[in-house]
Amino acid sequence: MDVSPGDAHASRLDCVIMVMTPKRAAAAKAKGGRDSFHRKSMAALQNANVPFLIGGAYVVEAYAGVSRRSKDFDLYVRPHHVDVAMDTLARAGCKTEKTFPHWLAKVGRGRDHIDLIFRAGNGLCEADDSWF
Repeated sequence: MDVSPGDAHASRLDCVIMVMTPKRAAAAKAKGGRDSFHRKSMAALQNANVPFLIGGAYVVEAYAGVSRRSKDFDLYVRPHHVDVAMDTLARAGCKTEKTFPHWLAKVGRGRDHIDLIFRAGNGLCEADDSWF
């Protein structure tokens, strides 16, 4: 697709390239167990054909360069995929719970946690095709 500089779609990013700076490499090494849990969880969801989006602090760092500590990893899934996602991660050894059945499920193993977000907190705006 040819895009001219004035085209409205020219600013759309189709991928993110992460640069492994020394600071980021040290941080990744320090939290290696957590990152491994996140990577393995995403691989399990991919193997189960559960589409997801990465959100939260990780995306803010990737797109804006703003880094903040977060105790969990946010994944967005469509509402009709949340039960399959929970079953998949439970089979991988995680505890799962629909903490707020109208919008949020939690997945955890030890001190590592993932939020499966499938709607806005008010339950009205669901993760749908437009998000993906």
